[in-house]
Amino acid sequence: MSQVASLKESEKIQDLAADALLRLDFSTFFHCVRVEKLAGEIGKRLKLSSGELSQLKWGALLHDIGKQNIPPEILNKTPPLTAADWALIQEHPVHGYQFARMIGMDETVCRIILHHHIWADGTGGYPSGESMRPCLLTQITTVADVVVCMTSDRPYRPPLSTADCIEHLEAHLNTRYNPDAVEVVKEILFRK
Repeated sequence: MSQVASLKESEKIQDLAADALLRLDFSTFFHCVRVEKLAGEIGKRLKLSSGELSQLKWGALLHDIGKQNIPPEILNKTPPLTAADWALIQEHPVHGYQFARMIGMDETVCRIILHHHIWADGTGGYPSGESMRPCLLTQITTVADVVVCMTSDRPYRPPLSTADCIEHLEAHLNTRYNPDAVEVVKEILFRK
């Protein structure tokens, strides 16, 4: 493929991704942008290569793109979710992965989207049946996602404090969360 054809294909993929992001509800869209920004900062501090940073930022930006397949009344529900609601929400990584593959995103980006709810040690999370250790870029996205979720206003609760967020991350080091990513996010949050 020529450089011009490759560039046009890349632009097409980016346009399709942007269109999908704009179809998300405002809260999910804003969340994705915040996760991309925090994940990118973690990646820079961990001295990722420019290629890895690009993959990380795309994966983090699109990590919840599969939520376009989840009814908004479930995503914005204030009472506790039912088991059926929760099962639908747990499908969003698979929907996002399928979308990203369909538009031709890089396989690493697709895997970030699919695995961002799998624990760092591979022993838990969802989608079920995915018992493996996610790559470092996914683990960074997971930490950024958790920080943004916990410290943001949600339909079902007010934002939690930074201290509560850090306490949660530290309580699950080496199981759910990558210790290097957690250490860097603590530096970012406390501006060390």
